[in-house]
Amino acid sequence: MRDFTAMHAVTFDRFGGPEVLRWSDRPRPRAGSTELVIRVAAAAVNPTDALMRSGQQVASMGGLEPPFIPGMEFSGWIEEVGIGSARFEPGQAVMGIVEPRRAQGGAYSEFVCVPEASVVAIPDSFNMAAASTVPMSGLTALLALEALALRPGHTLLVTGGAGAVGGYVIQLAKDAGLHVITDAKDTDRGLLQKLGTDSIVPRGEAMSEAVRTLHPGGVDGLLDAALLGKRAVDLVRDGGTAVFVRRGQEDAETRVRTHVVGVGKHVTRTELLDRLSVLLLQGKLTPRVAVRLPASQAVEAHRRLAKGGLRGRIVLEF
Repeated sequence: MRDFTAMHAVTFDRFGGPEVLRWSDRPRPRAGSTELVIRVAAAAVNPTDALMRSGQQVASMGGLEPPFIPGMEFSGWIEEVGIGSARFEPGQAVMGIVEPRRAQGGAYSEFVCVPEASVVAIPDSFNMAAASTVPMSGLTALLALEALALRPGHTLLVTGGAGAVGGYVIQLAKDAGLHVITDAKDTDRGLLQKLGTDSIVPRGEAMSEAVRTLHPGGVDGLLDAALLGKRAVDLVRDGGTAVFVRRGQEDAETRVRTHVVGVGKHVTRTELLDRLSVLLLQGKLTPRVAVRLPASQAVEAHRRLAKGGLRGRIVLEF
């Protein structure tokens, strides 16, 4: 007989490579005031999960004790509604985001307890694997465009446009009336054209010359999803804005404004999650699932993530 006080989760109790991940039994969470317990259908696998697992985020883990549970975004169904929560009822389909660097851990678990503000409803018929790839990457894209503060007609260079975050930025930027340039391999040109990119330039050393040919004075803004750093920043005009998705890539020069986007402090911004839900249902965001694996195969998922070259997210299914 199943123990309804327990659940399965992907955990690790030491830092290292994918092999440190374990399929474990953990206590099942209960909802506190204004909290929800979600029965997880799917959890997307993100680079930040690998950084947490490898120990590169230990400084931001606040002395937490193992075992740790990674995972920042998920889809599923409401299992339990806490006292004071009024927006949801059991059984509703939802997607949401969670900060895994906390005692309760993250989304790689059969059940996850999160603040009500971190969850939005989705249609029952929506693909759960696809929905799980939207909250974190989509929120990153919205925050990036918020930081860029570009106006219609401005030019935006997106590096790594074929990736999940880059792809969402392209679609949102086009919806905002921006002119978008992105670098691409020849094999990705069709994908980027579908996403709405206006100009495609070669990857690698030829990118700089190609961008300068199109915009001799430099582009108005940069989203550096490919972590190119200074080589990409040099293509931004004086007074323009460069946005990064990981610390350590900031440009030290003062001629451009720089921002680092992190979603950890924004997981309860319901208004942005609601906006993502609307954009998703309007077809203005295109979720891309590269691989679907049972959650018990998290080790394999992280190995595939490390190999790179994915054009979409790996999704763990429960």
